[in-house]
Amino acid sequence: MKKLFTKITEAIKDLTATALTFLCLGVVVQLLLGEKILGWDPVGNIQDAGSSFIGVIALVVLYLLFIDKKAE
Repeated sequence: MKKLFTKITEAIKDLTATALTFLCLGVVVQLLLGEKILGWDPVGNIQDAGSSFIGVIALVVLYLLFIDKKAE
């Protein structure tokens, strides 16, 4: 059972890392081009999210701090 949870945790970490990579790439490309990418507007979506996006960033930072402490 522990192996199953470990595999699920690793899969979630990989998916999150991939999603963040695409988000960062989308933001950089949109800032360079100045227009939407294939109908996707990552900068506009972040601006529209407002305070809820700041909450997500806070959760990610807390999670990263927790992982760093756990590794030590």
